[in-house]
Formats: sequence, structure tokens, C-alpha cells
Amino acid sequence: MKVAKSCSQCRVAKRKCTPDPVRDHRCLQCFTRQQSCSWSATQNAKPVLLPIDYPSSCPQVRVMTVTDDVRDELVDLYLKLIHDKPHTLFHPSDLKSRVRDGSLAKGTLYSILALAARFSTAQGTRSKTKDFFQSAKDRVKMSIDDISLDNIHATILLGNLCGSDSDSNGEALYFGIAFRMAQILRLPEPSLSDDEVIRESKLRTWWSLYMIDQWSSAGLNIPRQIQDSNQFQLPMSELDFHSLTRGPPVDSGSHITRPGLWGYMVILVKIFGQIQYLHQQLADGTLDNLGIESSTRRLAAEFQTFIQSLPPGLQLTMENLETHARLGVGQAFVALHLGYHHYANLLYFPYLGSQLTHIVDQKLFATRCKYHAAAFSDLLRSSNETKGCEAVYFIVAHMTVTSSSALLHTLLFGQEDELAHTRRRLYYNFQVLLRLKLYWSGVDMMIERLFTFQKACMLSMDQIYTMDKWIVKFLLQHALPIEGNPDPPATLQLAERDKFANDALSMLRPDAPQQL
Repeated sequence: MKVAKSCSQCRVAKRKCTPDPVRDHRCLQCFTRQQSCSWSATQNAKPVLLPIDYPSSCPQVRVMTVTDDVRDELVDLYLKLIHDKPHTLFHPSDLKSRVRDGSLAKGTLYSILALAARFSTAQGTRSKTKDFFQSAKDRVKMSIDDISLDNIHATILLGNLCGSDSDSNGEALYFGIAFRMAQILRLPEPSLSDDEVIRESKLRTWWSLYMIDQWSSAGLNIPRQIQDSNQFQLPMSELDFHSLTRGPPVDSGSHITRPGLWGYMVILVKIFGQIQYLHQQLADGTLDNLGIESSTRRLAAEFQTFIQSLPPGLQLTMENLETHARLGVGQAFVALHLGYHHYANLLYFPYLGSQLTHIVDQKLFATRCKYHAAAFSDLLRSSNETKGCEAVYFIVAHMTVTSSSALLHTLLFGQEDELAHTRRRLYYNFQVLLRLKLYWSGVDMMIERLFTFQKACMLSMDQIYTMDKWIVKFLLQHALPIEGNPDPPATLQLAERDKFANDALSMLRPDAPQQL
């Protein structure tokens, strides 16, 4: 009879099994997952002959203790403040159920706790943020060959955590692992055993990866991994998804549902991908004037079509904002519209400078840039003043810096009648950045980009800046440090309004008193 070299749990899961008598007579994989192990069932049947003096290179698993109450509080905070904004991965009630019964992979759980702990009102819980993060990495590294939906979720969350700490290498690494695992599993294609909850969870995970790919490839200046496709349907309405319950497998045939907030976010991010390409062409000088203008007009028309095609209940009004807040999806509603104004701001941003003055509609496009920058700031204020609509996830910092850059440009070079409202909006944006800085360490690098942009503007009063590789890096590569423009235009006398800009920016300096 052939002697088994792995426990029954690892054989079923088709993963490497390393027996470990030190860790409760369970193998390393079962110990990591805190599950039963067939090794322990046979520990008294025969002596264990394996050596127990492990080499120093053997990975150590950090075991963290957290009470059920704190754990559940943090899961709720994650679902409220993070989930359905930069990503949408879980069915809320199913996630909570798996957390309670212990079936959620520990790498995924600790990643969730690490994202949420910074928002806890208890200092003791907040102080564990880094420990949760390290524990999540330890657990994922121990099970890196476990190609599963849980591990895709864990690596997505770890990528978000690395990004929020300005660890661009870690961000790229964990997102890259998530992309490859998803491709190996053929997401979002359902399995025969999938019920409605799992089917939609796979679909939402896939579209989250698509969104991440668009943002991270730009932010990290690396090639995209997921190509544009209309092969898969868009995520369903969040409320419809939340109402689903676990049940028997469903027919694999696609059923059409009305897209939800995340479905419209996907439509928007597809436009964002085209904006990235246009900006790169502008920087490379590969488009002539006719091409620049026609591309901008085409994308402007896509934005117009998008906003007009939104159902009445998804249009940006205070009534809809308050309605979504009551339904528990106010923050996802805000994320959709913040994204719309941010992407439009990026499209029109090059027209603020003097490089494109030969374009017939340059002034129109510059005005639209100012409008979207202001609208972003106004929405940010309304959302933070409406309970259940607060925008506190990390990428809001980058979008706020982009809005602030356009506002700062108006403060420096705009008309007199624009200054009062611009200063007010800038002041509020800066308050938001300071608040986000309390939660996310990477906001410091975002703020530094704003100072760098101010210096670039003040180097010239007529040319302001050119749409070169530096400004593309400033607008898109948010995960990388920004240095001064190595080839600035000729320096002229500084404008008197520079004092206004310095006064406004002073509240962001490290030694400035913070009023929140």
C-alpha cells in the first residue's frame, strides 16, 4: 500500500503539503488556514520521524489575536468605507457569515482588518494596523500556490495596502499575482457548482481587476494586463446583489440584469483608458492638430452620452444622494460621480496650458476643465457633509490633488471674478487631504505633487507648462514620486498671485497647524 505523503485536505486542494509536528501536529497549510488536518488524526498511531529543527529560512507565521467584537466591527467598517469604491469583491452578508464561521482565508481576513483598523475610534485597534498588514502578507506568502478566489481577493487587498503606503513595488507585485490567478481560474466564467452569489462575486472580482489594471498601469507606468472586451456582462445593481442568498447551483446561461453603480463605473473607466492613450500621444508628439481636436471631441461626446444615459435615479442630485445614503450605497454613488468629474478633468487638463491654443475649442475645453475641477470639489464637500456618503478611500487623495491642481492654476492665472470661489474650494480640498493623511501614509507623496505643480506653473507666466512627459507623469502616474520638470520653460517674473497660492498651500506643509 502506497504511503500518503500529504494530508487529505492538501490532496483534495492539490497544494503542497509540509507536515509540521511543532504546530499542533498539523501541516503548515492547514495550520495557516486554521483547519483540521489528517496528520493530527494519526499523530498517536505511529511516531513522527520528521526532524523539528527547521532551517532559518523557514517562514514564520505571525499569529494575531483579535476579539470577535473588534473583528466584526472592522469588517463592518471595511464594508462601509472601502468596499464597492476602489473594488467590489464580496457579497456582504456572505462575507460576514464566513468571517463568523472561520471559513474565510486568514490572508483575506487580515487584509480586511488592516484596511479598516485605521478608521477605528479605539486607539488600541488603530495601533494594530501594521500588525494586521504583516500578518496578511505572512498568510498569503504561506499559501501563494493556492490558486483560489480567496487568494485573488487577498492579493487585491494587499496591493491596495501597499499602494496606500507608497510601496509601488509591492503594489505591482500583488496586483500582478491577482491578475495571473484570475487568468488561470478563467474568471469570470462560472463553474457548474456556482450559485448566484458566487457567480456575481466572480464577475465583480473580474471587473475590479479591470478597474485596478486601468488605474495601476497608469499609476505605476507599466503595461496593462487585461484587454478591453465586451464579452462579459456588467455587475448588477448593488441592491439586487445584496438581496441574493446562497443556494443551489444555477444554470450557467447568462441572464441580463440592469447594471448597478459599479457597472457604470466600468463604462467610465473604459473612457479613462482612452484618455491615457491620448495624453501619451500628446506627450510623444504623434498627433497633429486635427487628430488632437478630433480625439478630444470624440471623448467629450462619450462623456456627454454617458451622463445623459444614466437612469434618473443615478443622476447627481441632492435627492438621489440622500436616497442612496438611506439605502446604504451612498458612498458607491459618490464614487461613481467623483470618478466622472476626475476623468473629465484629466481629459481637458492639457488645455489649461498654452501649448494647445491653436486648437479652435481650446478656451471651451479649458473652461470645462475648470468646471469639472470645481464640481469635484463641491461633490466632495456634499458627500462628506451627508451621513453615509463620506469618501475616505485612498485614491480620493490623488483625485483631489488633480482637482486642486486645476483650481490652483485658476488661482494663479484666472480672472478676478473666479478667485473667491476658487480659494474656497482649494481650502476645502486641502482640508480633505489633511483628513485623508490621518488614515493613509501615502497621501504625503500626493501632497508633494501639488507643491511641485505650483513650482512648474510659476516658472513661466506665458507658457505655463507644456503637455510633455512630465505633465503626463504628474496627471497619471500617481503611484510614483514626482520630480521637478527637468526641462522647464524660461523663467519670468513671478505673479503677485503666487502669494495667494502660497497662502493656500501653507496649510498642507508639515509644520502648519491642522484644523479639521
